[in-house]
Amino acid sequence: MTERSYRFGRFRVLAATRELRDGDAHVDLPARAFDCLVYLIEHRDRAVGRDELIAAVWGRADVSEALLNHTILRIRRVLGDGEAIRTVPRFGYRWAGAIESDEPPPAPETAMPVRSKLRRVIALAVLAIASIAIAFVLHRPATTPNVETAKLEPAPETALPALVLPAKVDAPDDWAWLRFGVMDLVANRLRNGALRTAPSESVVAMLKQRGASDGDALLDDASLGSIAALRILPRVRFEQGRWTVALDAAGMQRRFQVDAEGTDPIAAAREASNRLLAKLGHTAAGATDVSPALDDLMQRSGAAMLADQLDQARKLIADAPPELRDAPPLQQRMAQIELRAGEYDAVERRLLALVDRLDKDRDAALRARALITLASSYVRRDQFDKADEAYAEAIALRGKAKDPEVLGIAYLGRGIVLAQRSRFDEAVAELGRARIELETAGDPLGVAQVEVNLGDFQAMRHRPADALPLLKNAAQRFEQLGAREGRVYALTGIAAVERALLDPAAALATTDRFWPPESSTSNPRMQGTATRARIEALVANGKLGDAETLIERIRAASDPKRDAALRIQNEAIAARVAMLRGDAAGAARLAAQALTPALRDSDRALYTATQVLAAAALRGSDMAGAASAVARLRGWAAEAGDDWTKFEAALAAAAQAFADDRRDEGLRGFADAMQSAERLAVPDDLVAAGAAYADALIEIGHLDEARSVAGRIGTWADRDPRAAWTQVRLFRALGLADAEKGARVVAVKLAGEGKAPADLADTAATAR
Repeated sequence: MTERSYRFGRFRVLAATRELRDGDAHVDLPARAFDCLVYLIEHRDRAVGRDELIAAVWGRADVSEALLNHTILRIRRVLGDGEAIRTVPRFGYRWAGAIESDEPPPAPETAMPVRSKLRRVIALAVLAIASIAIAFVLHRPATTPNVETAKLEPAPETALPALVLPAKVDAPDDWAWLRFGVMDLVANRLRNGALRTAPSESVVAMLKQRGASDGDALLDDASLGSIAALRILPRVRFEQGRWTVALDAAGMQRRFQVDAEGTDPIAAAREASNRLLAKLGHTAAGATDVSPALDDLMQRSGAAMLADQLDQARKLIADAPPELRDAPPLQQRMAQIELRAGEYDAVERRLLALVDRLDKDRDAALRARALITLASSYVRRDQFDKADEAYAEAIALRGKAKDPEVLGIAYLGRGIVLAQRSRFDEAVAELGRARIELETAGDPLGVAQVEVNLGDFQAMRHRPADALPLLKNAAQRFEQLGAREGRVYALTGIAAVERALLDPAAALATTDRFWPPESSTSNPRMQGTATRARIEALVANGKLGDAETLIERIRAASDPKRDAALRIQNEAIAARVAMLRGDAAGAARLAAQALTPALRDSDRALYTATQVLAAAALRGSDMAGAASAVARLRGWAAEAGDDWTKFEAALAAAAQAFADDRRDEGLRGFADAMQSAERLAVPDDLVAAGAAYADALIEIGHLDEARSVAGRIGTWADRDPRAAWTQVRLFRALGLADAEKGARVVAVKLAGEGKAPADLADTAATAR
């Protein structure tokens, strides 16, 4: 990119620092849009063809013209000058604005190292949970009365939301869709009447995970009282050509019913909802300007989506008359169907065209929903920059409108995207906003999703002590909701941070709460995540045989394509088990097989740990190979850029130097690594550094220093075999036979089925 700046009108482009300024103010412009702007300015002496512009900005030829058109539209909107970039028919674009000055920009700041993406499978599992809201995003039409006109404060009688259950339908089979159709209609009417009401998507997901379907039982279920102030069961009956819709309500220490009749079930459901609002002291919203045909099709297709009948929802829209099928709300609905079917390219094509049709003021609500669905498709293709742009625009569209449902989902999605790009402070701030909005919207499942993400972000930042209370709170919320998959995910996160905090017994007990996984979730992917968590808890407790049984289960039962990430993670854990068994050659072989881009992209922490293990496994028989492994690890740490990966690389380099007879260099490296571990303040890191440093000091006879270092990690000597074996070495070197014997018993117990270190094998055998 050029190192010059360009001024036109009140704007200035600083190409080197990638800034667009309006006077003294910074103007946000998506990265691709900025590149398009600069390229057109730099080639302002001629027209630029579409293919040339796509190749220059995106670096590939498979970008749709619709995306290019949308990008140019974004630039024009920011500049507010439709003539600055002129369209050259059937060719491309040309910069037509006058460039007033052309001067060097200020010197750019030193570039920060690029941090690799944290594209862990477990993080994507959070996305899978969150997609209950994001992928569905608000399948209700944006043509309902504007949220701006409704009161958003919680109902005065309670802070908990209302919860509308799937309707009980007594009618011919072709009206079965009313089960979810009436449920969603009633929920929308109550929400638009300023009664906080949980979104239908969240309710359906929660009930599915509970395995509950009987409406009367749910109406009487006292456990739902902790998450909903009012439970509402619609009853729909067709008799002698007329429809009756009754709404049974239970909660707030009372039970009552309202009903309405008519020749149309939708009209009767609306009237019953209005009567319920009146009984609760709320005012029903006014009528909409949606045509009856569009309203009916939106209700039917929405019901099909809630019932997971995607083919039926698609067919309903495809069979509609063209003028109805092309209506913006139905185009958005079709994009949601394509998203859930995994047709992400189709989602992008459809929604980029739709967004261009929608006015940002008149159609702000629907435009925001379309952008959220578009962002979800980008997330699933790891296109995080594009997803960030789409979420940010949706937030900007609905921020002033105070639309809590849209804003909550958009903030949640953007927070997850920012975390994937390692921008954790911003991610946490976005999730804080998401929590407020989802609380306001009355979405308890959404709030639980926010909390589990907050906990996971802290774990990803290598802050397990901060992650633990957040994850425990999320697990409790999911349990209250009966959201089994969310609970399993939160528990797997709890077990992971308990291991990092060197509480292996607690980690294993946590996995007992969802074991066997089939009893907690029917989702094969979540079962795989749960099984991996169980394996690692077993390994941490020295139960290697049980762990190996589950490792073989994953090898035999997982799908090579759909579970590719889990399978490669499984091999990395198998390498760790081999090392604990004393099979260094087997550990080196398994680690080499696991160290692939797939492991790097799916679990950065495990990728780092496996590189450390590979170097240690080779050190006893192939010093050159071990040195090469450490060099690769240091290169990876420089690329990753985070403190924990740098710590692991420094500790491995110190061990390599010491083993290679560069004792002074190794000791300095161990001391530096110990200081890094102190700063990280994570027990697992402290023990890893302290045990290696103390063992080296004992080997060269520096016992006073060894005593000090061993004392620093001694608090975990009754929970971690590394710290325990260091105690054995120190007491033996000091000639304290009784102390050595007691420490040996503890170390052997903690190691379980793991092999004792070679220099202590004789004493371990005696202890057994």
